[in-house]
Amino acid sequence: MRSLPVIRFSPDKEDLLRQIDEVHNAIIEFYRETPDDLLESPASPDGWSILKNMKHVASTNRYMAAWIRLPLFILKLRGCPSKPDITVEQLRETNRPNIKNYGRYEQHGKPDDALKLKILAEISASAEKLKIAVRRRTEEELTSLSGMFGGMNLRMFVHFVLKHNVHHTNVARSRLVS
Repeated sequence: MRSLPVIRFSPDKEDLLRQIDEVHNAIIEFYRETPDDLLESPASPDGWSILKNMKHVASTNRYMAAWIRLPLFILKLRGCPSKPDITVEQLRETNRPNIKNYGRYEQHGKPDDALKLKILAEISASAEKLKIAVRRRTEEELTSLSGMFGGMNLRMFVHFVLKHNVHHTNVARSRLVS
């Protein structure tokens, strides 16, 4: 089964944009290779289906890109990041870090053929929205403006989004291999 990228620190905007592409291309390829008959299967004992994890990646990108695109004066109202030195390794990718046994997927049946392609297109489009939002910011703004939470700056906030998306994809991956 395809392995997923490890998020690394991107010191400049161009490298960050490349990493957004690399991560989302890997996520899309992983989901493209997942069995269609498991797409909507609930996780056993509980948890999200592959489809729900896919939709979550797309919605996370859209929601976080909207934050990054906010008008400069609104982002400046939040002040400077309270944890400007946080590293990629220190970022928690989820608010539920202690869950280790994700269970497995039980065969459910084949979904609508077009559904998987539609969600893959949504992931791709949402990754583009994230890239557009990052492109709108200067290097100085990526460093000096605060992300939505966690005291990180916008650059680390984008790293968080990538780490979060890989986490959700790895959850689906772990359920397929167990």
